[in-house]
Amino acid sequence: MQYIVDVTADLKQAGYNVTFVKGTAITVSLITSQLNNYDIVIWRTDMYLHGNTTYWYVGEQANQTTLAAYAGAISSRTIDASNGMLAVSANFLSSNYGPKSLSNVKLAILISSNSITIAQIFIMAGVKTTIDFYEILNAPLNLFDWVTKSLVSYMTTGSTVRDAIAKTIFNYEYVSSLDDSYLPPISFLGDGNLQIV
Repeated sequence: MQYIVDVTADLKQAGYNVTFVKGTAITVSLITSQLNNYDIVIWRTDMYLHGNTTYWYVGEQANQTTLAAYAGAISSRTIDASNGMLAVSANFLSSNYGPKSLSNVKLAILISSNSITIAQIFIMAGVKTTIDFYEILNAPLNLFDWVTKSLVSYMTTGSTVRDAIAKTIFNYEYVSSLDDSYLPPISFLGDGNLQIV
């Protein structure tokens, strides 16, 4: 995926070491115990409703081992395994991120429908700033890749979070040839003046 190459190059040029984790390597354990090891976290996932609960996918597969390991959380419906992959709820995230548990994370870019819910939890856990989406997203994934690339490109060249969002929206609406009916509803929580360079 070209956006991964571009985002990685931009972050490396700005002086960051980059660890890219995808697929089944994105485990519940990674999400709950390792995110605080990073200055910048970009989490690209999808959400769904099951019953009355919203869940966000992790890449970990639902198999006998994981079903046994998370039996209590599955029983209490804070983790769902009904789609063959584990997914976590806001309640699960809230119970696993105490105050200051993510205080080393400067910026979290949360690419998913209704990721503002995750953003609120991350801010309460100590993340300085989040970039998130506050509605159900109906755009094709390549559009979110474009948005992510644009945000990171601006921020790694000196823009604040607030300015990077404004420039990305401007370029989407007035410069790019992308269908503006899909404009993702981008917002931020925390310090809009954060710079990552």
